[in-house]
Amino acid sequence: MIAQRMHRATLALGAAALVSCLFALTPVLGAALDFVQVRGAGIVALAVFGALAVVSALTKVRALGLIAGAGLLLCALLQLVQLGQSLNLLGGDASTVSLFGGLGIGLVSIWLAARAVDRNPEGTPLT
Repeated sequence: MIAQRMHRATLALGAAALVSCLFALTPVLGAALDFVQVRGAGIVALAVFGALAVVSALTKVRALGLIAGAGLLLCALLQLVQLGQSLNLLGGDASTVSLFGGLGIGLVSIWLAARAVDRNPEGTPLT
């Protein structure tokens, strides 16, 4: 039962990553809607890791969800290191860091929690 919920959460976060690719269209819609900057390779990273999370949820392969989360966290770290520099491989800013970081932390925490549940299926407190 808990595994089903974790796969559902992975599917939701993967779908959120895929839908977040639409932020690439917001500059043409005006400044009021352009609150997350996703450009260039950032779109590709969101699409690839989002699709990987969706595949993880549909095939119920936990490792893929963890890899997708770790990949998004690495993208967030890369973007954070490149803030304010002329080299910007992902083409984003601080809002991109928060988007990648939030999705990545969510995916990684789901599957780290799953490991704890696997070690303690009876629900007794871990010591």
